[in-house]
Amino acid sequence: MSSASNTLENTFQNVGNEIRSRVSNIASKVQSEARVATGAVRDTLEQQREFAAEKLGKAGEKATHLIRRYPIPVIAAAIAVGFVIGRIRR
Repeated sequence: MSSASNTLENTFQNVGNEIRSRVSNIASKVQSEARVATGAVRDTLEQQREFAAEKLGKAGEKATHLIRRYPIPVIAAAIAVGFVIGRIRR
């Protein structure tokens, strides 16, 4: 019985080692894919930040140009918007 017991114990150890090895391989692959995904997300966010900064910069320049070109109508519009917001909040 000792021989059968040793064979069974060795089989269980081999199965356990195989499971550990496969789990380790899977974990390694998951880490690698997570790094790739993190890099892709980082790159996309950086591109979006640059795009937004560019668009906001252009919008600011346009707003400044309009305010300088039409100061009285802009002031009147700001007062009107403030009045409407004040009425809505009551």
